[in-house]
Amino acid sequence: MCDIARIFLEEKLGGIAVTLVRDGEKALDLVHSHSFEAIVADYEMPGLDGLELLKTLRNRGDYTPFLLCTGKSRHEIVIEALNAGADFYLQKGGDPLFLFTEMKQMIVQSVTRRRSEKALAKSRNLLEEVIDFLPDATVAVDASHNIIAWNRIMEELTGTPSEVVLFKSRDFSTDRIRHSGISSLIERIFLLGEQALYDPACASNENRIITEEYHYPDGEGEDNDRYYRIMVSPILDTDIEKVGFIGSVRDISIQKRSEFALLESRENFRALVENNTDIVMRFDQQGRHLYVNQAIQPYISFDAEYLIGKTYSTLQYPPKNARKWDSMIHTVIHTANPVEADITFDAKDGEVTFNWRLFPEMDPEGRVRSVLSISRDITYQRQFEDEKQTLLAQIERNLGEFAILNDGIRNPLAVITGWLSIMEIQKKEHDTLMHQIRQIDEMIIQLDRRWVESEKVLGFLRRHYAIQNTQSTKVNFP
Repeated sequence: MCDIARIFLEEKLGGIAVTLVRDGEKALDLVHSHSFEAIVADYEMPGLDGLELLKTLRNRGDYTPFLLCTGKSRHEIVIEALNAGADFYLQKGGDPLFLFTEMKQMIVQSVTRRRSEKALAKSRNLLEEVIDFLPDATVAVDASHNIIAWNRIMEELTGTPSEVVLFKSRDFSTDRIRHSGISSLIERIFLLGEQALYDPACASNENRIITEEYHYPDGEGEDNDRYYRIMVSPILDTDIEKVGFIGSVRDISIQKRSEFALLESRENFRALVENNTDIVMRFDQQGRHLYVNQAIQPYISFDAEYLIGKTYSTLQYPPKNARKWDSMIHTVIHTANPVEADITFDAKDGEVTFNWRLFPEMDPEGRVRSVLSISRDITYQRQFEDEKQTLLAQIERNLGEFAILNDGIRNPLAVITGWLSIMEIQKKEHDTLMHQIRQIDEMIIQLDRRWVESEKVLGFLRRHYAIQNTQSTKVNFP
């Protein structure tokens, strides 16, 4: 029968490659050393018969599709073979073409089924590997409410190994979970899983995913609070029917604490800025106002909110000033360097002078994302400086005139002294006049000393009280 089977299966019917073995023991060795997609065995073979070969293979864990050929009167053998794991049986006899056509159909059917089972198992193993190595704790539940996936992160989160819960009802004892808060978290996942449905009218993945944040205190103090993000989605079959759900949970405690800290920092910054007497502003990369505090209100005739979203060139400022101010902002954006200048302009109540400092604010990639500016009204300070300079100039002029006056007195005095030396007058009169001249000269010497002392005082004022000629910082603009 072996030769006839090979002729029909390989040549007449085609599509099947046949390896002939006439002995059960040899067949067992060949199956062990080679890979076959199906085995067709006659019940009556030398060595091992077909039934013994089947049982031996199945005991070894070999589930290659097996077809057993029997005689017409061996029904008890057929039942035993099917119980032992045979895929098909075929009664010998009758038309050979019909017999081997049926044999081929059985072989093709069993091989196709086996290939599908292997592909399904491979796909299932791959899915299990993917789920197991997901960074989030993940659980999957089928339509019978049995847990079919419980990955390693879920094991770490709950302290419960997968073998304890897999293929068991979701109502397993929560005593196995190490913390009541985690137990409640898992129960919340199951509850959301029941609510997760598929709506054909909203077929996108986003519309069938339920997302929720879960919080529970884990000890005293806000630093011990735990925060989790739950995501649940229905599992659909090929008919788009719900056959279970998959849920994941991620610990976002650090992220939430960072968000709270950032919010607190922003509130502190806002409180500090809003109560600051300096004008604080922020500009975007196009030079538009993003923020301005209320300290600017006394200097403008409109509400401060009107500035938001606008550059200076689009506001009601003289074009020359507006171009300069916008250019300063763009200089900081393009160079990532701070800029400082004193600017003077007409405000609501008259001309004012500001010291304007602009600083770049960087993003994580080191690029300028915005510009922060601080402006301080130095109008009265500038006026005071101007008054100091005026007084200084007056002192310098007075000292200069004083020096000229001393020289103006000494010169005539020298002429008088010369005339006295050649004039013929009484000695007593001469001595009296010379005494007066010496007194006047001594007075001039004292004045010279006071002038030197005044110069020292002036130098001290210059050094220690910053009395000097000052001008606004010069910034070149296009």
